[in-house]
Amino acid sequence: MNYMMSYYPEVKNKHHLHLSTYYLVVCNEIKIICFLCVFINGAFAKDCFDMAGQYYNIDPDLLRAIAQQESGFNQGAIRKNINGSIDIGVMQINSQHARFLYSRGVTLQMLKDNECVNIYTGAYILHQNFKKWGKTWNAVGAYNVGFRKKDARNRYKYSSKIYYYYVNIKRLKN
Repeated sequence: MNYMMSYYPEVKNKHHLHLSTYYLVVCNEIKIICFLCVFINGAFAKDCFDMAGQYYNIDPDLLRAIAQQESGFNQGAIRKNINGSIDIGVMQINSQHARFLYSRGVTLQMLKDNECVNIYTGAYILHQNFKKWGKTWNAVGAYNVGFRKKDARNRYKYSSKIYYYYVNIKRLKN
């Protein structure tokens, strides 16, 4: 607990996180911060968007917009794709990333069972897109569609949907 509080100074006490059990795992090179939690209620998952956004310097509402489009905020969402891969959880993390994530300490089971791990992983993927393409809507579109030149139209369609959700999330906050 003391390490957690020193790592996140905004955490004033152990009850702030709404957890019954948790521990911190910092996965080496990619530095995904994975909180392995047993939730008392769903309130903590909302905080994960904020914490992942802060960690990766991404607007948390953009992460929420992606979660809305990808799964409707459904952590239990599992989608089988035509190519045999599967998308997992609230951020619909594709199993094509499994080997890379596993080498960093993140398993598909963790993505399925833990909403916070799923959100941080989605934020990491978007962060990598921003590093490659800059903070553009094209990079947001690549979250779902990828970077192939022939998929430019689908990237635009996807990013337009994310923009719609993003604007509505911002509007509801005002």
